[in-house]
Amino acid sequence: MMAALRKFFSKKLQYSEPVGSEDSNGHALLAFFGEDASRQLRACYTNEHIGIVTLELKDFYSLRSPDQDILGPRIMDTLEYEAIREIPNIFHHARFLFSERIGFCCVFLAFCISEDVVSFANATQLFRIQVRERINRSLLSSTKGIGDVMAGYAYIPPRQQGPFSEVLFKAYCHSRRFAGEPKELASLPLYDEFRWILEKGRITTCFQPVIEFKHGGVVGWEAFSRGPENSFFEPPQTLFQLAGELDCTFELEALCRDKALQSLGGLEPHQKLFLNNLNEDVNNPGFSAGQLRNLIEPYGLTPQNVVLEFAERQGFRDMTMFFKAIESFRKEGFAIAIDDVGSGDSSLRNLTQIRPDYIKIDLSLIDGIDSNPYHRSMVETLAFLAGKLGASIIAVGIETETELSSLVSMGVDGGQGNLIGKPAQQKASPSVTIPAKTVYDPADTAGWQGFSPVRELVRPACSVCPEITVKEVKAMLADQPPQTSVVVVENEAPVGLLMQYNMDRHLSTQFGMSLYYYREVGRIMDTHPLVIDVEMSVEEAARAAMSREGTKVYDDIVVTENGRLLGAVSVQGMLDKLAEMQVELAKGANPLSGLPGNVVIERELEKRVKNRQQTSMVYVDLDNFKVYNDVFGFERGDKIILLTARTLTLAVDQVGNQRDFVGHVGGDDFIILAEPGHVQAICDTVLAVFAEETPSLYRDEDIERGYIVGKGRDGQVRQFPLVSLSLAVLDCTFQERFSMDGLSERVAEVKKLAKNIEGNSCVREPFDPAVDCPTAS
Repeated sequence: MMAALRKFFSKKLQYSEPVGSEDSNGHALLAFFGEDASRQLRACYTNEHIGIVTLELKDFYSLRSPDQDILGPRIMDTLEYEAIREIPNIFHHARFLFSERIGFCCVFLAFCISEDVVSFANATQLFRIQVRERINRSLLSSTKGIGDVMAGYAYIPPRQQGPFSEVLFKAYCHSRRFAGEPKELASLPLYDEFRWILEKGRITTCFQPVIEFKHGGVVGWEAFSRGPENSFFEPPQTLFQLAGELDCTFELEALCRDKALQSLGGLEPHQKLFLNNLNEDVNNPGFSAGQLRNLIEPYGLTPQNVVLEFAERQGFRDMTMFFKAIESFRKEGFAIAIDDVGSGDSSLRNLTQIRPDYIKIDLSLIDGIDSNPYHRSMVETLAFLAGKLGASIIAVGIETETELSSLVSMGVDGGQGNLIGKPAQQKASPSVTIPAKTVYDPADTAGWQGFSPVRELVRPACSVCPEITVKEVKAMLADQPPQTSVVVVENEAPVGLLMQYNMDRHLSTQFGMSLYYYREVGRIMDTHPLVIDVEMSVEEAARAAMSREGTKVYDDIVVTENGRLLGAVSVQGMLDKLAEMQVELAKGANPLSGLPGNVVIERELEKRVKNRQQTSMVYVDLDNFKVYNDVFGFERGDKIILLTARTLTLAVDQVGNQRDFVGHVGGDDFIILAEPGHVQAICDTVLAVFAEETPSLYRDEDIERGYIVGKGRDGQVRQFPLVSLSLAVLDCTFQERFSMDGLSERVAEVKKLAKNIEGNSCVREPFDPAVDCPTAS
């Protein structure tokens, strides 16, 4: 087969026939390219193969905007730019030499190539499709699509007989002629291989876990389709782009769905299968809610197990039709997800109209979110919108632990990515540890005031006068990161702030350079930046910074001393300091449960005492735990500890509020600090959930007789009741002075009362310092 392919391409693409004298058109072409380009071509021609690609727009002269503006030249600019960006992704074995615009409507690309002619031809067609997709996405809003991109190519072996200029010119002419012949394209081996994949069903499915951040559980699995390994069609985008070329997209979609269901291997009742769909599938008469329900039922799935994903980057050409179609799926019980949100010129109106169950943030926003202020602002906005819509927001493409911790801190509901679990043919449970929130929260830092002065974080600021031009500032900040700032100062006092990323945003607009480049910096500076005194605490500064409007929330903070500029503080530096403080507080966190340990418990209690905050202290103790540990082993004992931790956290989440606190004192002892008004509801929920879960910890015979046999602390073998919880609740007003020893003694008394009650129990008593701690007054 390869011999036949090489013969085909030798006839179509190579130029080895004898030629006559040098042609004037060939000389003109080389002269047009210039000396450097001509020198590169001739050097390659001596020992290597030259690859030529020409790109053109179909209907160049008839392309117009909705306002009837001629768009051909503008689109060609975009085409050349996107083509050069795509070259490294496609031509892996080619060295790009140069690009050149020939006339109004042709882009000429030259390569030195080491791959064979078949690979080069296939790569060129993939290149054409990818470039077309790129420019369609970038120009869709203004042109409603641009139609087709035509690509031609030629392959010149080294040292052909005859003048190089004529060989090159003939190759160029043949490349352009080849681009205009669709029947030639349809006969390429690339298309034959694709048809073979469809006929033989050579699609494999990989599954990537999607987790929720609250408890780290698996929400479900997203199915990814792949072509044959190590082929051009292994990437899914290549499969679907070729399917579009051959008008068999629906057939490929159906095959991918079948393969995903066949490979799934079942789900837990609460888990989901995320199925990707093209937006145009809503027009497919073979893809309806009823048909999909019938398709999944043989695999033990219900509509509640399936989430249909549609990509925002594909656009919604007829939103009314799309909305009606997805409503039919939603009524059947299927959930809807919108993927790639934030990947382009997205419309929030589309999201509010569709009201998806899941919003998936595009990976372009996740990449570097731990350091990019605009990405953080976008994700925080989307998280807020998702909350308003009642949707879960999922981050896609999480690669690093810092990205994960940033997303958790911003309130994102869940995520997926290689850090959590790579796509694999066999579903594997992720083992990633979900970090605690490290974002600044005023409710969590009430006891930290004055703990760290902002003076420690101040760095020298680059200051300028109001008369300096934007051009001069741009030169000053050359080679500096986007987060760099300048403070505009007048009479030693700050009057404005300009972040480099804001300056670049102004200059990158259509007329930005003309409007601002040679003008005073005051035209684009922030005239009302956040200015604080050096004596302010880090916590107060953080509160002020986070209360700014969204577009300014990551701008630097200007610091003054006695009204004069002292320096600046970056938001990143401030958040790092707060995170460091939280790490210090969490050093005593229990390694098994992950709940705050004694250091944090003491700090939380001190904060409540200092603020005279009425608090109900719930001391939680496991009854008969030691015997259980001895009989069933430490591993089973750890499961009871984890069950208790989850039960307490669940109860506080369900019937408590954000000001309540759960800690792990150590061993089988826990503590809850809650508001008196709902502490009883928390206790009732704890006991009910624990009683429901306890049977799963024992053998059937243990449950039937209601006890186990083991050795007590005295070494004697006897019967012991099943593990239960004793809750000792002490209501504290913290309005009067008391001693910690007195408080501890009172807790021990109430705990003893609770443990004297058989089974799960709760005893609630008041704490009166005048009675319980008479020496404290």
